[in-house]
Amino acid sequence: MRPSTPCWLEEICRKLQENDQSLRTLDLSHPRLDDVFVRLVSESLCQNHVVTAIILSCFEIVDDGAHAMGNAMVKLPQLNRIQFRDLRNQREINIFFDLLARHGNIGELSLRHTLICSRAVTSVVNFIRRHPKLVEIRIVDSQIDEAAQREILHGITGHESLKRVYFINVGLSCSNITYLAERIEVSSVEELYLCENDIGDESVSVLAQFVVQNNILRILDLRSNGITHHAALSLQGMLISSTCLSTLNMSNNDLSDMGATALARGLAHSEGCLENIDLSQNNISSKGIVALAKAVRINKRLTNLNISFNPIGDEGATAIAATLTHNNTLRCISMRRCGITDQGAQGIADYLPRMHWMKELVIPQNDITTQGSAAILHGLRDNVEVENLHIQDSTFDPIQQQIIYWVRLNKAGRRIYRKSNAVQTSLWPLVYARISKKIDMLYHFVQEKPDLANQSVEHVQSKKAKHCV
Repeated sequence: MRPSTPCWLEEICRKLQENDQSLRTLDLSHPRLDDVFVRLVSESLCQNHVVTAIILSCFEIVDDGAHAMGNAMVKLPQLNRIQFRDLRNQREINIFFDLLARHGNIGELSLRHTLICSRAVTSVVNFIRRHPKLVEIRIVDSQIDEAAQREILHGITGHESLKRVYFINVGLSCSNITYLAERIEVSSVEELYLCENDIGDESVSVLAQFVVQNNILRILDLRSNGITHHAALSLQGMLISSTCLSTLNMSNNDLSDMGATALARGLAHSEGCLENIDLSQNNISSKGIVALAKAVRINKRLTNLNISFNPIGDEGATAIAATLTHNNTLRCISMRRCGITDQGAQGIADYLPRMHWMKELVIPQNDITTQGSAAILHGLRDNVEVENLHIQDSTFDPIQQQIIYWVRLNKAGRRIYRKSNAVQTSLWPLVYARISKKIDMLYHFVQEKPDLANQSVEHVQSKKAKHCV
């Protein structure tokens, strides 16, 4: 080993040569990894049979290093995940992907800060087609010209095993969104992430129409795309008619109250399987949230709702809280930084004892003082279902500590006391055994239901007596 070799690189090479089990993911994201260093790693990698994932920074790697590392990767049959960073030279792209096309077993490919033009896209598409086990492609913060985008989309939508596709901040053109939408009906893709592309209303409307015809796509992520209420009618129709979509992420757009109202109508009339919707940071006020609350009240599928970073205020928070006493499917709701004051906290507290199905309520970064927190704590004492209630970031606040305590009681199974008469006596020792190491929990349970504790002890003693006889 050369004296100039950095210590961190020596350690990596040693572990590779020894097939160290701790090195299943080989992280070579160091920005100063040049041709000389990458050849040293490649030599150690050739005989390795442990590494299954490689993260490689190509910032200073040129032809020789690309050939060395590409050839080493091909010799690793167990390798199934690759992430390239800063791959911006078209010649190196051709070298890597032409070599890796011979591998055939890669399951996940990630490209970050990559530049792909028409001169290199053929090698990338050929790699995709030559890997029948490929299930995920991520292209993030990359530059891809329009013609290259079309070629990649063609390769992806024609792939039979590809399940997850990420195009995040790659500047997808409107025409290519339309091309993707037209082919998504016959695609095998189940999760599609098109975040931060600024695709706008028209492209979303086209995409929504074809999602309805698709019976495979489960997750659609359209975060940060400049979408306004003009696309809401198309999204409304998608929610009503889609039979497969289970998760829709619309965060950081500009739907406003008009868009929220349209989506509310979609949720109210939906007969599909949508379970998760994220509408955070969409400039939705109390008017839009009230409409949404009415829809959620009758929706029978939704389990997670995120409306954080919207100016819903006390009226919106109270409307949502009232809805949670009627909806029996919603399990988690987030209202982080929504302009909620003590008045809204009191509204939540008033309805909290009647929220019989809610498991998680997240409301930090609002304008809730000690008075509002105390009101919510009072309501929580009569709620045995909520297992996560986050109001403040500080866990040292006395009221927050009390909230944490009651939440822990709920997690420990406090709800079982509602049906204590229906629970067989033989099962109570198991209940107490589960919390036996949590003294404060055990003390509360015994104090609240001492008769059940006595029955449990008598039952155990009776079993021991029978066993001795």
